[in-house]
Amino acid sequence: MSYIVLARKWRPDTFDGLVGQKTISTILRNAISQERIAHAYLFSGPRGVGKTSAARILAKALNCAEGPTPQPCGKCEFCTSVSNGHAVDVMEIDGASNNSVEDVRDLRERVKYAPSAGRYKIYIIDEVHMLSQSAFNALLKTLEEPPPHIVFVLATTASQKIPVTVLSRCQHLSFRRVPFADMKEHIRHITSEEGIGISGQAVDMIVRAADGSMRDALTLLDQLSAFSAQITDTDVRDLLGVTDVDRIIKMTDALLRGDRKEILSLVNRLYDSGTDFRAFTREFLQFIRTLFISKITSSADDAGLDAGLSDIEKDFIEKTLPSVTEEELTLLLSEAIKIETDIRNAFSPRIALEVGLIKASLLSSLRPVGDIIKRIQGLEVTSRPASVPPPEVSPEVLPEKSPEVSPDYRMDNTEVPALKVREVSEDGPVDEGMWDRVLSTLGEQDHILASKLKHAEPVVKAGKLILAFNGGHSIHSESVKKNLEGLKTVLRNSGDPLLGSVKGIDVVQRSKKKSENGRLLITPEEEKVMEVFGGRIIDKRRTDV
Repeated sequence: MSYIVLARKWRPDTFDGLVGQKTISTILRNAISQERIAHAYLFSGPRGVGKTSAARILAKALNCAEGPTPQPCGKCEFCTSVSNGHAVDVMEIDGASNNSVEDVRDLRERVKYAPSAGRYKIYIIDEVHMLSQSAFNALLKTLEEPPPHIVFVLATTASQKIPVTVLSRCQHLSFRRVPFADMKEHIRHITSEEGIGISGQAVDMIVRAADGSMRDALTLLDQLSAFSAQITDTDVRDLLGVTDVDRIIKMTDALLRGDRKEILSLVNRLYDSGTDFRAFTREFLQFIRTLFISKITSSADDAGLDAGLSDIEKDFIEKTLPSVTEEELTLLLSEAIKIETDIRNAFSPRIALEVGLIKASLLSSLRPVGDIIKRIQGLEVTSRPASVPPPEVSPEVLPEKSPEVSPDYRMDNTEVPALKVREVSEDGPVDEGMWDRVLSTLGEQDHILASKLKHAEPVVKAGKLILAFNGGHSIHSESVKKNLEGLKTVLRNSGDPLLGSVKGIDVVQRSKKKSENGRLLITPEEEKVMEVFGGRIIDKRRTDV
């Protein structure tokens, strides 16, 4: 007898045998038990998850000698003929090669005839989304009202390509990717039954490479079993090009530490071992995503439900989470996505990987602008020796009220008491009522200027009136600067002591809008630094400005 590949040999023949599709199995079993069998089903989902197998099991269940039954015996003539592909009442049609109107018309003629041996004739149309629009239109009437002895099962990997007119005539059952744990358990069962020796880490690597497809996993296992009688993780890496988990962990650790020498060394080792840089980048990107989700959920287990984390990965994630922030991981994930895109299109993937990783490693040295400004201000204060008196204050800049000595400082023979200058009480936002009266008076002379000034935030500071335009309103700032004479006249005649005595008017722009409570999201110093150095905000913190 010729060899049967594992994917065919271990094809499920009962609903209980559908791995990872418990919901689908329950629906179909209950439909048969309650005699509520639909005339048309649409099975959609990724490749290799059991769509065609479920259709064949449904055919067995409907025509089994003991049926209709949710548990086909698998031994009667009809069950064995379906398993062997010889059942005359089960027609499997490839939608990719039989997609014309003529093919559908031929099908419509054949559905009129009663089944030869069973109770039902089952039409299984694989890759049904490949049918032409005309073929779909020709199938609609038959699909909606087929003869009572006909059951249609349409299978597709692209349900979004199915016309809504077809979807509305079918019971749509969505198959999901086989979960990591279920696939791993099934692979271990098969290797035990087949007498295939395999290490635990090799099983994890096969399941991860299969990406939720049981058929792909069994095909990989078949390939590896022909390569070695005792499959190890090294065999899987060498044969499938899968990256060693340990190397991904070391690379992630080097990036977070900013160890660029170690990064280049790891890339060199990947190159020497013949690793596919594109495959490595995809797996590295997936691991960074897992680390990011683990940080948000505060648990590696929550992030690994679908990712199938090994014990080594879980240990690394648990140790790393306390030392990284969500902002750092967000930026690292963003850079990893760029690296994957660059490598995919690069003439030299190695150079693209090295440049991308070095750039990503620089993120470890980033600091918030606010922290840097505070540090610089602290250096300015501490850089002056205690024995040196503070510089004399020019009388022109002294406040109207005399300064008072801070009670926090002590006086001795060597130190000069520091002066804490009390803020000028008049400085601050302009009274809203007074500003409205100013704009009302100005509107009688220049209503266009007054309408623009309604969007300004007036503040008196050091004897000057500061008109700040935020966000999109900054567009008015240039035209306001050219028409200040009328405003100055209105201020002098306003009768308000504060506005009437201002020495000048400054118009400023702020690139960021105000937060809900009226405070700026960034300080003016931070805004100036960002403007000069081309920085970007990675963490918004409310400040008391």
